[in-house]
Amino acid sequence: MRVGEYHLRSGMLKLILHRLLQGTLILLIISFLVFVLLASSGGDAVSALQTNQQTSEQTLATLRHIYGLDRPLPVRYAIWLSELAGGNLGQSFYFQSSVGSILWPRLLRTLALTVAALAIASLLAFSLGIAAAQRTGSLMDRLCSAIILVSASAPRLVLAILALSFLARTTLASSATGSGAGAWLLRLVLPAFILSVPLIALLLAQTRTAFRGALETEFIRTARAKGLPERLILLRHALRPALNPLITTLGYSFGGLMSGSVVVEQVMNWPGLGQLSVIAVQSRDVALLMGIVLVTSAAVLIGNLISDVLLRLNDPRLRVEKSI
Repeated sequence: MRVGEYHLRSGMLKLILHRLLQGTLILLIISFLVFVLLASSGGDAVSALQTNQQTSEQTLATLRHIYGLDRPLPVRYAIWLSELAGGNLGQSFYFQSSVGSILWPRLLRTLALTVAALAIASLLAFSLGIAAAQRTGSLMDRLCSAIILVSASAPRLVLAILALSFLARTTLASSATGSGAGAWLLRLVLPAFILSVPLIALLLAQTRTAFRGALETEFIRTARAKGLPERLILLRHALRPALNPLITTLGYSFGGLMSGSVVVEQVMNWPGLGQLSVIAVQSRDVALLMGIVLVTSAAVLIGNLISDVLLRLNDPRLRVEKSI
């Protein structure tokens, strides 16, 4: 193994370990704050049963004792933390099942939605942004400005309602409600596109600016003066320096999309974490809500870690121990 590769791997390992320790501390702080806020908001999962006249006070007291809701807040948090250390996220009062078994399939669906949204936004932003950066003031450049303005201003709620209206008026509605891979893909693409719209504006603006700045550097002008093909200049000389801000945006957007898909999932009836969080809030299911917060917070930290790793792989200037 060469010395450079050894230092790169060693630096990456230190970075990952540092971020993991930092992330664990952040998750502990977040979980404690959320636990305290939920407890101070008043009511619990059993409180919803008080409106039922057939439920006696003794039954409510028994349920609170079974689920540990009658214990002091520090004791409840310590119990939840000890169960979490053993890989147990607790028991959902609403679903009467373990939180982990409920979260896992929902997490995969939200993850699929997030990855699809990132792919759509990246494909559109990269293709349009690079074309606009090559010809400043052209029709493509003005079109990109219009797309940035519209996509940054369009609320996801309105887009989701319009998409449902469009589905209802076309033959796509029967296809989306069917079974099979095609129907599942159709049900995924529409909410993924709606989720990606604000990200398209951000990525498109950054892609156009980053590539425009890279194409105006001295070494790019020298490469053009030597007669190198434009495609080779883009891929070999302009791509790498222009990627840094885009990698940062994509990494931070991953966690944001994972935790911010509530409106899209609820309106488009996508059974993911966003829809599940609405159920958890309405039913005051603390264990389920804590599990959702923990998973989405971890997604934000993982997205940031992936972004940091990719930045150091792309830019040799960042591969120094002091940057960790």
